[in-house]
Amino acid sequence: MEEFTAQHLAGVSRTYAILIPMLPRSLAEPVGLAYLLMRIVDTLEDAPELTPEQRRELFGELHVALSSPEPVPSGNLARPIGENASERALMQDAGEVLARIRRLEPAYRQALEACAHQMMSGVCRLLTRSAERGRPYPAIRDGAELREYCYYVAGVVGEMLCAMMAHHLRYPALLKLSAVAVELGIGLQLVNILKDALKDAEQGRRYLPMAEEGRVSPAEIYRAVLAEARQCLARGTEFVLALPVQAASLRSFCGLPIAWGALTLARAERDAGRAKISRSLIRASIARFERLAGNDQALRCWFGTLLGAGDKVIKG
Repeated sequence: MEEFTAQHLAGVSRTYAILIPMLPRSLAEPVGLAYLLMRIVDTLEDAPELTPEQRRELFGELHVALSSPEPVPSGNLARPIGENASERALMQDAGEVLARIRRLEPAYRQALEACAHQMMSGVCRLLTRSAERGRPYPAIRDGAELREYCYYVAGVVGEMLCAMMAHHLRYPALLKLSAVAVELGIGLQLVNILKDALKDAEQGRRYLPMAEEGRVSPAEIYRAVLAEARQCLARGTEFVLALPVQAASLRSFCGLPIAWGALTLARAERDAGRAKISRSLIRASIARFERLAGNDQALRCWFGTLLGAGDKVIKG
């Protein structure tokens, strides 16, 4: 992976700064750039200084920049937008990210461009819905709308990675597993929502469905979403197991987030305010996964137990 990509990843994604370097070099750079592009979209979605109209305008600029057959100026995109220094630095380098994407193999470039277009289109749709309802974005009412939101911001990433990995492996049959790759993406997004629910509430953001007075409590909603997250991650394990045993690094890239998600859910179930997992658990899970990665039966069993028992399984 190029130094430019690695440095920005280290700033904006602790998780994928660990995972992407595990991939073969020929795949790590395209996937790294894909995550930087999705983080640019995510920053435009969440940046507190932007109005809905400004978000739409910047999405339009990014759409044109990605769709044009020739390089176009990054315009208003390349300015310090975001909630922290790393996001602002990435946004200022948006033009360079787009230039590097343009130099990728067509199959990789098409997959990540399609993902970004779907993500932006979905966010714009939810911005419109939020305005119509007079409620803060994304104005989620129920479980179905929560899944819809998670699809737009994470499920499409599962589709993209499925396409990129199928191309890298020269294994088109993997595309038949796109639906479970989507489930994996949705599950990981649900984990993030549950992990950050209290912090988001303090900042005036809400991604969990609204509790209806007298019908269901916030605690019941939290538990229901936690159960849905586990089910999505369990379905996502089928994508990991569909990857060839010889592609151990791709299995690690897709499987370790399931392990970390399961650990996070176990902690969130005990204490929603302390769901973040430790570096020692991350290291232990990496070592455990490496021992099991080539054994489908053992890996399936470990995933199943981990999704039910959390950190107790890591220590075995």
